[in-house]
Amino acid sequence: MRAPWLSAPVMLALALALAEPSQLRAAPVAEDPRDVRLKELSERVADLEKALQGVNAQLEAATRAADLARGDLKGLQDRVTGLEAGRGPTPAAAGPQPAASPAPVRATPATPSTPAEDGLTRGRKQLQSGDAQGAEATLTAWLAASPQDPKAGEGAYLRGRARGQQAAWADAAADYITALKGWPSTWWAPDAVVELARALGRIGKTSESCQALGELAARYPTAPEGTRKRAAAVAAQSQCGT
Repeated sequence: MRAPWLSAPVMLALALALAEPSQLRAAPVAEDPRDVRLKELSERVADLEKALQGVNAQLEAATRAADLARGDLKGLQDRVTGLEAGRGPTPAAAGPQPAASPAPVRATPATPSTPAEDGLTRGRKQLQSGDAQGAEATLTAWLAASPQDPKAGEGAYLRGRARGQQAAWADAAADYITALKGWPSTWWAPDAVVELARALGRIGKTSESCQALGELAARYPTAPEGTRKRAAAVAAQSQCGT
């Protein structure tokens, strides 16, 4: 029998005080599926960027080694050229020759100057005409002279294409990684992702190649159909999803 002095509010407070903690614990709030998907995507992007950083470090080391090799080769060529020049016939001594009369100077009409074509435009034209080696040289000089140019990313992308056409896949991958920093929203960016995946696959980085292709749809959902078809071909070459 309940004591008459225990009122209803007092009884409620007593019941709450004696209740098990598990009885008072609020039910967990279900996490929004969209937040879960966004979190998973962010983690995949972070994993890909970390992997590409590692690949980039390896490519930089390979590039430095190639530069050293090229430097050694150039030194050897210079020495050979010097030896060949030393074997040449020594010109016979000749007596003093009379000084030639200066030719009359004729005035020539001034030629109007035209604005010089920048290296990016010239390199793009060379690449389109099939001169991959010339395009690489032109774009390398332009990038060295214009590292802060807003179109430096496009220059790196075009040089990557030029190097890829010469099967210099490691150098090409390094250029594509440079071009894609920050995932730019440019006309060439989707193609750069596919070409990066191709270059990574050619140097045996098939896992990173597949990760790059996985970002194409997420980063560039409106990529042209031709780009998506080439991405599928690269995925088959890298055996993604098998």
